[in-house]
Amino acid sequence: EALRQVGYDLEDIMSQEKEPALGNGGLGRLASCFLDTLATQNYPAWGYGIRYKYGMFEQSIIDGKQVEFPDYWLTDGNPWEVERLDVQYPVRLFGTVREFQDPNGNTHFAWEGG
Repeated sequence: EALRQVGYDLEDIMSQEKEPALGNGGLGRLASCFLDTLATQNYPAWGYGIRYKYGMFEQSIIDGKQVEFPDYWLTDGNPWEVERLDVQYPVRLFGTVREFQDPNGNTHFAWEGG
């Protein structure tokens, strides 16, 4: 109703604006609360983030199961990003994924050694 009063239609906006899927999880809310507290209490702060190629994910239900796909949220770039090619930090990942079948023949995956 508010959008209609100023001459906009929600469906038109939704067709133009792709949801980046960022901040929908608990960590996004936690970060938001943390930043709000820093600003409210007038604490000086500096933050760093991890740049993900994909957002959280896009979901579909296929054959009765939830399936995730990459969310191409950077299609139009990111105005808050400052590229710093001179700085690199190694990130080490360990472990493997083991695929197995349960007694009913369903496929499962388990992360081991990480």
